[in-house]
Amino acid sequence: MYRNLGEVNSTTVFHALSEMGSSSVGAMQQTVDKAIRALDPGAVIAVGIAFGANEKKQSIGDILLSKQLRPYDLQRVGSKGEVRLRGDKPHATPRLIDHFDGFRQTAWSGTRVIPGVLLTGEKLIDDIDYRDSLTAIEAEAIGGEMEGIGLYVPCYEHKVDWVVIKAICDWADGNKNVNKKRRQQKAAKNAAEFLVKALQYAPLKRTS
Repeated sequence: MYRNLGEVNSTTVFHALSEMGSSSVGAMQQTVDKAIRALDPGAVIAVGIAFGANEKKQSIGDILLSKQLRPYDLQRVGSKGEVRLRGDKPHATPRLIDHFDGFRQTAWSGTRVIPGVLLTGEKLIDDIDYRDSLTAIEAEAIGGEMEGIGLYVPCYEHKVDWVVIKAICDWADGNKNVNKKRRQQKAAKNAAEFLVKALQYAPLKRTS
């Protein structure tokens, strides 16, 4: 089901919901593939919630803008237990990064936006040791989520622009259930507001 939300500054916006994760039935990869086939969009933007990578330098509600994705499920585990991440580290579409990061730097006055590398995978992480092991491997990680790779794969196959915009709702530290609803609502609202304000500031024109 696709909801036509109308035009925002000459950009027609459709909304679709996916199940959690990337590869299961109804999850992001299948949802995006079907949406691209049905709607032929100029860009697909994943908006939602994520975990933060550093509770000392970040805050609940901070918005994460993907410059790159770093899948964490593909790993090589050595004989001594050492872990290395494998697979691609895809870049989000440059024109979308430029659009949203340019807006962040010039006109956005809301919650802090942090561009960078976003961890992505099927595991729902709620263990600080595991989170820290991933951020030790990928030192540039700004946070993580579960749907990004499911967005990237069909967009790559269909040659459609993509980017992930998600806000921090927890720290993947074993405390996901603490004020869970309130924090998730705050994060989702911040990410959606940033997207809408960026479209209102400058139209997101189709390139093909």
